[in-house]
Amino acid sequence: MTRSVHTISRETTACEVAVLFAEHTIGSTVVVAPETGEVTGIVTESDIMQQVAAGADIESVRVDSFLSAPVITIDSSENIHTAADVMKDHSIRRLPVVDDGDLVGILTTTNLTHYLPRLRKTILRERNERSGQ
Repeated sequence: MTRSVHTISRETTACEVAVLFAEHTIGSTVVVAPETGEVTGIVTESDIMQQVAAGADIESVRVDSFLSAPVITIDSSENIHTAADVMKDHSIRRLPVVDDGDLVGILTTTNLTHYLPRLRKTILRERNERSGQ
């Protein structure tokens, strides 16, 4: 997972999010309640593009009018297989990771793609150890 997650509040404008995406080369941001730190939504590049395509005034439209909610999250104690299943079952590409309700990271399909070669090596090593090789 990526541990440094950029977060915003519901009052952030679409334009501010677009700038955040460009400055940090990211494709999503998690919306949190400033008072509690509770994850309340997620905004992606696609969400911003839909606003642009719809002719929205991105300088003034706030993310609370188009963010995705409720957010599917996963506890940090879960394994990678469970996370991949959650992403597949919910057809999502970004999965915020929480620890006792606090945001600690985000898992993306890109993270999973980078993990696959390591997972393959682990599976092959375990298979070889079981077969006595």
